[in-house]
Amino acid sequence: MTVKTPKYVLTQAEEKPSFIRQHWLLFSLLGLAAMAFVIGRYSNIDVLNAFKGQKETWEEVNQELALTNEQQLKTISRLQTEVKVKEQAIAELQRNLMLLTEEKDTLRVDLAFYENLLSHKDDIKSLRVFDLEASGDTDMLSIKLVLAQKLQRAQVVEGVIGLQLTGIVEGQGQVLDLVDQFKLDDAYSFKYFQIKKYTISLPKGFIPTTLLVELQSNNKRQSAITETFDWSEIWREKALEQALSAASQTD
Repeated sequence: MTVKTPKYVLTQAEEKPSFIRQHWLLFSLLGLAAMAFVIGRYSNIDVLNAFKGQKETWEEVNQELALTNEQQLKTISRLQTEVKVKEQAIAELQRNLMLLTEEKDTLRVDLAFYENLLSHKDDIKSLRVFDLEASGDTDMLSIKLVLAQKLQRAQVVEGVIGLQLTGIVEGQGQVLDLVDQFKLDDAYSFKYFQIKKYTISLPKGFIPTTLLVELQSNNKRQSAITETFDWSEIWREKALEQALSAASQTD
C-alpha cells in the first residue's frame, strides 16, 4: 500500500503596503500643515506681542513728543510775550524821549523868554506887547500874545484887548476883527506879565499881512496902546528859530 504524500505549493504572499505607507504623502502634508499651523500660531502671537510692544513704545514716544511740543509752545508764547513787552517798552521809551525833547525845547524857549523879559526890565516903562507869535495853518491857527509892564513897584493893570488881522483875499484887502468874529477872551489882568493864547480859523484864501493889537485900560485916564506887527515877523517858524538861537547863546 502506497501512501500518497500531499503536495503543497508554497507561494510567497504578496505584501500589501499599510494604509499609512500608502498615504504617507498625505500624512506628511497633514503633519507639515499641522506644524505650520502651530508654528504660525505661535509666530503670530510673537508678532502680535511685538506689535503690541511697539505700539506701547510709540504711544510713550507720542506722549513725550506731545509734552515736549506743549512745553515748546509755552516757551514760544512766553518769548513772544517778552518780545511784545520789550517792543512796547521801547515804544514807550521813544515816546517819553520825544516828549522830554519837546519839553526841553519848550523849557529853553520859556527860559529865553524870561531871560529876555528880565533883560528888558529897564526898557519896559509901561504896559506893552512884549511878545507875539502865530503858528499852525489856516484850518487851525494859534496866536500867543504876551503882555508886560514895568517890573518895579508894579500895580495890577486891567483892560480889554483888540485884535485886528489884515490880509488879502483874491487880491482885495480885508480886515478881520478876531475878538468879535471868534468870540475871544479879550480881558487882561496882571501885575508883571500875562500870556494869552487864542485859536482861530481863517477864511479860505485869506493871506494875513499884519496884526494890530490894541490894549484899552479900564482906567479911563490912560490912553489906548496900539501896536502893529508884520505877519512875517510873528510867524512861529521864525520866532522859534530866534528864541532857540538866543537860548543856545546863553548855554
